[in-house]
Amino acid sequence: MDQIISVINEHQITEEILSRLTTMSKSGDAKAHISIGAGVTLNFQHHDSGEGTAIVDLGAGIFGERKWSDIAELLATRREEFNDLHETLLKQAGAIEAKLGILAQEFNEAAEKLQSETNPQPQQESILPSPQTTESKAKPKSRRRGGMFGNELTLDD
Repeated sequence: MDQIISVINEHQITEEILSRLTTMSKSGDAKAHISIGAGVTLNFQHHDSGEGTAIVDLGAGIFGERKWSDIAELLATRREEFNDLHETLLKQAGAIEAKLGILAQEFNEAAEKLQSETNPQPQQESILPSPQTTESKAKPKSRRRGGMFGNELTLDD
């Protein structure tokens, strides 16, 4: 979801830049600073009164040169598609969350029912230790005696 929002924002910013360049080109002087990475920015100046062009990904790895206004329209269309995708994912997430809530409630009810069936009411019995528990407590654990090196561990241990 965050990545989709990031792509939508990127498209919107790019559309605005292209729109401003188109408007500035009508006066014959369009300027921009283009970041190429690592903190380096190039100056761009378009001194023609006509609209400039840029290279754009048309899809499937195919790039083409288009006018700024055409690219802005293409980006607006893509942004709308991403907005529709985002809305669809939000609806699906809401539906999944609601279904999980219902399933969790059904699970809790079934667990309570199962627990009440398997745990009958405790009977009043005398609480005396059984003979088995007294025998097991009376027997001390057998200890292993040390080998020829005393109580140190050997490779066999």
